[in-house]
Amino acid sequence: MVIMDKKESKLKYVRVYDALYDKIKDGTYPKGSQLPSENVLSAEMNISRMTLRKALTLLQEDGLIKNIQGVGNFVKNNTEKIDNYEEKNIHPIYSYCTEKIDSVEFEFRIEPPTKSIIDAMDNRYMPAVVITDRWYKCGPDTVAYTLSFVPIDVIAESKIDLNEKDQLLEYLEKRCYNEMKTCKRICSHSSAGNFSAINYRLSEDDSFLLVYENIIDQNNRIIINNKHYIPLNLFRIEIDL
Repeated sequence: MVIMDKKESKLKYVRVYDALYDKIKDGTYPKGSQLPSENVLSAEMNISRMTLRKALTLLQEDGLIKNIQGVGNFVKNNTEKIDNYEEKNIHPIYSYCTEKIDSVEFEFRIEPPTKSIIDAMDNRYMPAVVITDRWYKCGPDTVAYTLSFVPIDVIAESKIDLNEKDQLLEYLEKRCYNEMKTCKRICSHSSAGNFSAINYRLSEDDSFLLVYENIIDQNNRIIINNKHYIPLNLFRIEIDL
C-alpha cells in the first residue's frame, strides 16, 4: 500500500499536466493569454507548487506555454508546428527555435577579413567580408540572433545590390539555402549569446544553443559562415529517421 502511494505521488504532476493541457486545447486558456499565477493554480487544483511546476515544465517542453521570468506563464500563439518557408525550411532559427519569427532586424558592414574569419572560410582569399547581424523577433521580443560572414566576391557573384538591404537579407535568410550544395553544422552549448547579440538581451539566462554553420556551394566552397544563437529554453529539434 505504501508503494502505491509513492507511485501515485509521482504521477500527480502528470494528471495536473493533462488537466492544464485540456484547458489550453479547449480554449479555457486561449492562445496568448496568461495562466493564473502559481499560487492560484496550486490552490484551485489542491496541489503543491512543486507538483504544479513539474506539470508546467512539461507544458513548456511541449511548446504549449512559455515562461517570462518575473511575469508568469503564457499560452503560446503557435501551439502547432509552423512552416515559416514555403520551400526548404532548414534555416536553424526557423527550424530549431520554438517561437514564431515575425520579423528580422538587420545590419551589415564591410571590413577587411581577420585571420579568424579567413580560417573559418577554409583559408580562402577574400579582399573584404560582409559582416551581418540579424535579430529575430517574436512580437516585440528578440528571441534569437545570427552573426554571418560573407566574402565580398560571393556578394558580386550572387548579384546582390548592397544598396538594397532586402536583397542581402533575402539571400541570407532563404536563397542561400535553396541554392547550396550542402551545409555543415556543429551544435553546442554557449554562454556568449547575450553579449554577442550586442543590441539586445536574448535571455535572462546565459544558456544558448550555438549552431555553427558553414554553407557550401556547388563548387564546394564555403560561401557563408554563420553563428546562430537560440536561448536554450526556446530550443527544440525534431529528427526523422
